[in-house]
Amino acid sequence: MLKAIITLVFVLFTLNSEASSIVHLKRFGILSLSPSIDNLIFTFDRIDRYRFIMLNDHYWYVAVPEKIIRITTPMIPKGNVERILVRIIKGETRIFFKMEPGFKYKFRIVLSKNHHFLIIRVEKHEKENLVKSTFERKVTKLKSKPVIVIDPGHGGKDPGAMGLFGLKEKNITLSIGKYVAYFLKKDGYKVYMTRTRDTYPTLADRVRLANRVKANVFVSIHVNYAPRDRLRVKGLEVYFLNTTSDKRALELAARENGMSLSQIGDLNKIILSLIQTTKIKYSKVLASDIYRYMLIYGKQVYRSYVGKGVRQAPFYVLVGTRCPSVLVETGFINNPSDAIFLRNDRFRRALARGIAKGIEVFLKDNRISFAEPLGRSLKS
Repeated sequence: MLKAIITLVFVLFTLNSEASSIVHLKRFGILSLSPSIDNLIFTFDRIDRYRFIMLNDHYWYVAVPEKIIRITTPMIPKGNVERILVRIIKGETRIFFKMEPGFKYKFRIVLSKNHHFLIIRVEKHEKENLVKSTFERKVTKLKSKPVIVIDPGHGGKDPGAMGLFGLKEKNITLSIGKYVAYFLKKDGYKVYMTRTRDTYPTLADRVRLANRVKANVFVSIHVNYAPRDRLRVKGLEVYFLNTTSDKRALELAARENGMSLSQIGDLNKIILSLIQTTKIKYSKVLASDIYRYMLIYGKQVYRSYVGKGVRQAPFYVLVGTRCPSVLVETGFINNPSDAIFLRNDRFRRALARGIAKGIEVFLKDNRISFAEPLGRSLKS
């Protein structure tokens, strides 16, 4: 009997020891904020420390000391990361990264209720000086017309919010987006759209396009949706990227990001590690300009069109863009008053004219190049 008890205790101890020696890597991604800055984001079930070893000037590895990392996510090279290898050496999993020479590394562990994040900021040197982020450089005057990216939300397999009169968010956003592009092109601006048909670019695709064309402004267009107990809620909201504790803003961000509220809470914390203050300032001004002119033009058609304010929330589609970026919620698709006008082509044209006007005013007041070194002070 004693022997059986000792054996059981030994087995349980062994199992617990094995379990305690394993951590799970649930997600991995590389978020590129500029050609010279990448953020490697590891999502673990638990982690309180890490080990970073530089093997030479372009080859390094990261490990959780004396732990096996059970990886359940793809690890795909991107940006400045050329190659990723995983090896188990001396009882620990080491994740190797190959890059070009000349990078500097910063580390941060971010804890949340459900996940632990290890964030590694990788930044390129240039002539022994760190290449500054686009938003930390001196602002230069634009020599040519700015580049604007218009992003009609949802599309294809993703209809977005479904509202009254058979309205679908993806159709409204595409209609407004095309009008915005038309007005801006008419005034001589270079405009790209993330979609011009009923297709579905992923959130990452939309961000990638904005950065590839070196956009000066990114505007994502959406239509809001109210829960059944708040059907009287209506009106315009314009969002810029920031963290928030506002429950309704978080619910909206969760819906637009395709995430749960707990994941949005995690994203809130990650953004604190990645966000650039100057980008927030410019985005807030852009949001205010668009908001003001959308109300002016919108009220010419829809007299009781109301503004619910300029707000902030952690929208994924705004995180990775390197330029001032905002997300417009044009109205509530299931509010009877808003829905009647959202199906009206004249009202959609008016909203588009307001968005275009707001963008133009912003760019004229803040003549900055985000493709080149950025940034003079904002006007007060």
